[in-house]
Amino acid sequence: MSHDPDMPPELRRRPWLRHRPRPLRQTMLIDRLPTVQIGIFDDAIYLTRRHGRGWSTYPISAEDLAAALGKLPTSTGLLPPNTLGAGAVNGQRYYVLYVAPRPAALRITSLTGPHTIQTPPLIWAGCGHDYRIFALNTPDRPQLHTPLSHAPFPNTYEPGSICWGSTEPRGAAAPETMLSALELYLEGSFFNNHIAQQRSRSKPRNVMALYRTLSAETPYPLDDLVPAGHNLDWLISGQAWRTGGVR
Repeated sequence: MSHDPDMPPELRRRPWLRHRPRPLRQTMLIDRLPTVQIGIFDDAIYLTRRHGRGWSTYPISAEDLAAALGKLPTSTGLLPPNTLGAGAVNGQRYYVLYVAPRPAALRITSLTGPHTIQTPPLIWAGCGHDYRIFALNTPDRPQLHTPLSHAPFPNTYEPGSICWGSTEPRGAAAPETMLSALELYLEGSFFNNHIAQQRSRSKPRNVMALYRTLSAETPYPLDDLVPAGHNLDWLISGQAWRTGGVR
């Protein structure tokens, strides 16, 4: 067997020393046996329960598991005003807010100063760093079956996700950051012609052409909104992030 002439003599005599030791893994030591263990497989959920010195295992339904876990104390803390729903998906919390019509000073790259319009009713949602925005074509308080419309702004993708461009990084969605993230999107970022199509019925080529007829006092024409193909329960149930992943 040939050896590297530059190899130290100790390594030539003891070749097993050439292998780098694996890093130690962090482990959690528990000095008592669990009362219940849960096994989750692709096609079934099994619960193993300790009885004295013995164990018994049997399948359970997802509903029974949810009911058992529901006994654990949890709290969302204080939620933002008009919070319609909250939950968790992929290990991260998400929040869905209703935002009533309000003036917003939009910063548009083609204008020297902001242009203020009155927004339609908005749905603002976030999970991790992935925020979604939609509009409602009704002034009524939304229900689970209320259809969502595309927000009448450029720089938003089909599933309501946002192209933030060079805007300062937004914080992860949390009760104390949801409204500030909305302010950052509406008034702290610049809008351009990117993804400005099909966000208005009357101005399908560029929704910003409609802004010229709007002001802070002008109610947004709700019949001009374009359906997004989802109802509100799609957001509140967390499906927006389960299907598309969390950014």
